[in-house]
Amino acid sequence: MFFLEYGEKMVDHGPTIMDNTENREVVKVIKDQLGNCKEAKFAIGYFFITGFSLVEDDFPEEFEKKPFLKIVMGDETTHQTGQEIKEGYELREQFKDKMIGDLQQTDLSDMQKKNITLLKKLIAENTIEIKLFEKSKLHAKLYLFLTNPPSEYQSPGLAVVGSSNFTKKGLTQNKELNVVLTSREEVVYLNQWFDELWEEATDFSEDLIKIIDYSGVTAEKTKYPKLGEHIEPELLFKYLVYHWFDGRVKNLLKKDVLMEFQLIGVMNAINSINTYNGVILADSVGLGKSFIAGAIIEEYINGKHPTWKPENKEPSALLILPPSLINQWEDLLLNQDYFFQGQSKRLLTTGNDLNSAYEIRDNDKTLGKIGFMSLGKLQNLKDENLKKLADEYDLFIIDEAHKYRNSNTKRWKNTRKLQRKSTDEQNKFILLTATPINNSIRDVYNLIRLFMDDTFMPFKIKGVEVDELINKYTRLKKEIEIDPDPAKKKELKETANKIKKEILDEIMVLRTRKYIIEEFKDLKINGKPLIFKDPTPFSMEYSLFYKKDYTEFIELLKDILPELNFEHTKLYGARYILFEEDKIGDEEPEKKLIEIADLLKLLLGKRLESGIYPFETSLRRLYEKEKIFYERFKKQSKWSKTTLQRVLEAVLEEAKINKDLNEIIEEYGLEEEISRIDRIIEIIEDYGDSDINPLESGINAILESMEKDLKAMDKIFNSIDKLKEKERTDFKTFGNLPVQEEDIIEIPVFSYKDDPKLRALKNIMVNPEFSSKKIKTPSLYKKKILIFTQYRDTAHYLYRNLINWIEDEVNLHPWLKDKDRLKVGLVTGETETKTKINFIKRFSPSSNNGWEEVRKYGEIEILITTDALSEGINLQDADAVINYDLPWNPMIIVQRVGRVNRIGNEKDITVVNYMPSGEIEVLVGILNKLNEKIDDITLIVGKDVRILSPDEKINIETFGEKIKDLSENNMRELEEYGLSSEIKGFISEKMSQEQIDDYKLLNIIQYDLEYTPEDFNEVKNMDGTYYSYIHDDNSLVGVYEYYKGPYKIKKQVLTLEDGEVKEASPIKLLDLIRKKEAPPYKVDKAIEGLEKFEKHVENVLEDLKAISEDQKGFLRVLSNTLTLKISDVTDREKFKSVYNTVLRLPFRLYSREIKSLLIDHGLIKMQGNQIDITDIDELVDSLYDYLNDKGVLGLPSVRVEHKMKGWYCGYSKKH
Repeated sequence: MFFLEYGEKMVDHGPTIMDNTENREVVKVIKDQLGNCKEAKFAIGYFFITGFSLVEDDFPEEFEKKPFLKIVMGDETTHQTGQEIKEGYELREQFKDKMIGDLQQTDLSDMQKKNITLLKKLIAENTIEIKLFEKSKLHAKLYLFLTNPPSEYQSPGLAVVGSSNFTKKGLTQNKELNVVLTSREEVVYLNQWFDELWEEATDFSEDLIKIIDYSGVTAEKTKYPKLGEHIEPELLFKYLVYHWFDGRVKNLLKKDVLMEFQLIGVMNAINSINTYNGVILADSVGLGKSFIAGAIIEEYINGKHPTWKPENKEPSALLILPPSLINQWEDLLLNQDYFFQGQSKRLLTTGNDLNSAYEIRDNDKTLGKIGFMSLGKLQNLKDENLKKLADEYDLFIIDEAHKYRNSNTKRWKNTRKLQRKSTDEQNKFILLTATPINNSIRDVYNLIRLFMDDTFMPFKIKGVEVDELINKYTRLKKEIEIDPDPAKKKELKETANKIKKEILDEIMVLRTRKYIIEEFKDLKINGKPLIFKDPTPFSMEYSLFYKKDYTEFIELLKDILPELNFEHTKLYGARYILFEEDKIGDEEPEKKLIEIADLLKLLLGKRLESGIYPFETSLRRLYEKEKIFYERFKKQSKWSKTTLQRVLEAVLEEAKINKDLNEIIEEYGLEEEISRIDRIIEIIEDYGDSDINPLESGINAILESMEKDLKAMDKIFNSIDKLKEKERTDFKTFGNLPVQEEDIIEIPVFSYKDDPKLRALKNIMVNPEFSSKKIKTPSLYKKKILIFTQYRDTAHYLYRNLINWIEDEVNLHPWLKDKDRLKVGLVTGETETKTKINFIKRFSPSSNNGWEEVRKYGEIEILITTDALSEGINLQDADAVINYDLPWNPMIIVQRVGRVNRIGNEKDITVVNYMPSGEIEVLVGILNKLNEKIDDITLIVGKDVRILSPDEKINIETFGEKIKDLSENNMRELEEYGLSSEIKGFISEKMSQEQIDDYKLLNIIQYDLEYTPEDFNEVKNMDGTYYSYIHDDNSLVGVYEYYKGPYKIKKQVLTLEDGEVKEASPIKLLDLIRKKEAPPYKVDKAIEGLEKFEKHVENVLEDLKAISEDQKGFLRVLSNTLTLKISDVTDREKFKSVYNTVLRLPFRLYSREIKSLLIDHGLIKMQGNQIDITDIDELVDSLYDYLNDKGVLGLPSVRVEHKMKGWYCGYSKKH
């Protein structure tokens, strides 16, 4: 019981022990006394504003004096306040920070907001005054109520002393212990104690009003930002960088495998994939595109990009490759020590669609799988198989992506069908090509469309109209060709810069050697500066070794080869499709067809350039096939369509024509048009001269032509036979070529007495005392030599002939023989992986850790190879590279030499390029014949072949000069030569500071701070705004993200310098690690600074909102008409989805198609430019289905918003 003294009379007022049990709640005493007292005084450790539960009725109707309620608060070092007073800093700042945070983070009820509004009003009216005691700790909890004036005998009031804080729980719920004191002596003493405390305390009322204002809880809309949650600086640093890099900060990069510029390539590529669902890796050859892609594949399979796949699905990647590259990629990813180290690979059983697939395992855990598919298989897949692939795989890697630059090809259309899963989830793409733009900006436009639908929404939300920019650039280029107006040239340059900055820089990683050297000049390799030492190229003019029989052979070919018809190929029933430049929008590209025979002649010309032997083997295979056709057809006397079909089926199977077709696809990357029997009958009947039986007449004409072909080829073989060495009565041979599945004959490896190319090779390899003085090329005697050839037959021929030569002529080259071992190796695309790795290690042991293999099997000094070793292999031990045949694409030469001339290589490398002479005349004859049929010869040989131009007449002089230039240019000149004039305007001249800073920050995080993925576990699930204080020179730093719909389109680090908001590098965030943690300080200034940040952010948001959603052309009229019909629509949700999609579709791509669809279905009638909708519901249904089939339905909202991820404030005692 507690009693109040009234003279000698004691009045019972209830219990004196208050512990918040029933009828002993502290709040009851406070409410009772507050309404009946004349003055109240509270001393509390902390004032929880959210617990202010007093209402207006609790106060007296009138106040005899103000302030009526005095509150002193102080630091009690409780769990809630979180910090002790730090010497030299103010407690008030800690309280401000804490109170604002409490208010902003609490989900306040309407009653709580009303109470806080009342509190603010009472403070403003001086009914309540609050002070802060800062001299020492304040553990006291005193609630003092004065009811009587001071009297010598009566108690002046009542006091509650104990443990209850001034919170709702402290006064009503918590297990507390308080006593009610009423004796005069105790109340007088406590009053005096409080007054002394009051005098020592400092005013906090104005601060509290500001705190309520800053919190924004009493206002409909506040200009002040939310502070967020206070955390310690290192945790804030981890949180901010984790989100800055979209979680990729935890993925430790392969610094043991990749160089710095490659690591930046990985980082940029992943950023592009995250934003745009794909990336084009277009670094110049030899800069490691395959390694960059390999690192991304490894990260993905190891679960480091979980958003790239559906939940509860193991990661899977599919590589779509030219057949010749499948073994290389399998070797790089699965057999060497670059990727998936310590993880097992198990070959999976696959159907006919894939070439192979492997499961990647870590101990007993399956991580994911990697599949490999040839380009040929892809372009022949049916829709149902493509859908299965899209669902099964999540990441698609496409090498030699320039072969997909035309949107009218099967390969492009089929690849695009892999964009989305049946669940509508987006798959990811990595496209690799050193020539993303060969002839036109349209090339890269179509590559982007492989991983992005026609709305280009990730670009559109940033205000970038991709198709409009590309179309404008193309139009201006054409106009300037007709009229080189300076104003238009300026506009073209501005458009090109816009395309580069807003499109290409976003989705393409494109660097040249020059770029790397200039931008990474400080890069160290094994502690030494980065070096790109250009080797010296030498042009080998082997015509010096022409003999009479060889010259006569070349002259014969000049006459005969262009006239060969290979008439049997007409009966293949196949032609090849050539497309002119791809068009954008409504224009259809011109399609041309070319016969197999024309392509085979060009192929033979290139084989001739490689050597006598590959020319003979290729011609021999064609001869035998034509002979099969001739003999089979000759045997049949009577013909009908049924007989023709039966004979054709038998002969096509016997001749194994697929080898020819695949060889053409591999060589030229063309697509086959097959019509088979109907077209064959048409061709045959066109040959006939009889109206009675045109089929039989036509077959007889074709037989005559085939007989002529066979006789012509016999003449060529007779001429070749004169060049061969003989042993007794037969030709000298060194065994047979390895037989492949599609071969119909076995072909010996011959020895030619007059092979000028082989003689030239032997001359530069022998002891200089025995070499010809006619050769100007440096001797390669006792050098480690890498010999490249384009063709498998050439490689086998060289290997067998050199082996025989080394065995017979020991004195000429003793360095190539070690007891019974010959130091020569051969690697082709068919070489088993185990053997290939063995040869690589023995040829280049220093760069491949191969000294153990050398000890066991001996070192290799000459390695002969096809382009199976031209990519992704380090053969840096070599001293020389010989290009035995010269690729017409300069980038292939750069790629070959790059195996030896690696980054960081300091030794002198010799490059020998064989320079044809008489063979050029044969080639020019073939090319001119082709040119009569196809104006633009580059449509066949490829736009990346710079020695041929669509506008230039082909003749021996110009073609020879270009071949000579190709053979004499150094690597940088070749790289420059290999770039199309179109793409040169889009190559970055320097690396952006953003890329440099991001990489530096990642590097510091992972290699200086040595953070591991586990270090980020505590922040990966955090979301919201967080902040901290550090010891620094008055800095304020904030991190912001900007979104349009679901897309994050921008991020910023902002700082406040001299009152101005400026954008800073993310490296600034390292302050949180390098500086010490501090208690809150100058909270008002921090909030004022954050307010300035918010104003800056509002301006950024306004700029981002400036995207125009106005349609154009027919789609604009349609969207306007739909708006007028909304009240007539039955299904509003479906209408909304259709309307939003129509509003944002690229009008050039869709106007004609949608207009035709709606008119053909009778859903609209056109009256001039006006649209009359006949049935709005049917129109909506029809458009819904159409847009859904196109994969563009339901485009996301583009509402613009921002998120403040966090901030920190720094200060110094000096200030």
